[in-house]
Amino acid sequence: MKVFGKLYIALIMLVIVMPTGSLASDTFDFTKHSIPIEQIEFGGPEKDGIPSLVNPQFIHADEASFLEDSDKVIGVSLKGEAKAYPLKILNWHEAVNDTLAGKPILATW
Repeated sequence: MKVFGKLYIALIMLVIVMPTGSLASDTFDFTKHSIPIEQIEFGGPEKDGIPSLVNPQFIHADEASFLEDSDKVIGVSLKGEAKAYPLKILNWHEAVNDTLAGKPILATW
């Protein structure tokens, strides 16, 4: 596996940072749907049924023997700091609370 600068592979996954104060109702139009709303039922795990990762531990890409060259990761870079979150880990956790360049981030898949 190639190493690019200070790219580190996380033992977790992804990155979506919502702008402060942004709500789903501000950005999604819930009035348009092809399935009647009364037919939509809850079908996932209960609240906290999928544990998020908190304070993840990272290893250098050269040490990530559990990854194949073809494995997909989500990469994030901020102010010269870079991290990678393997999808094969995020498939089990879906979210990770992390910091990047001193800023708190939520990575989700």
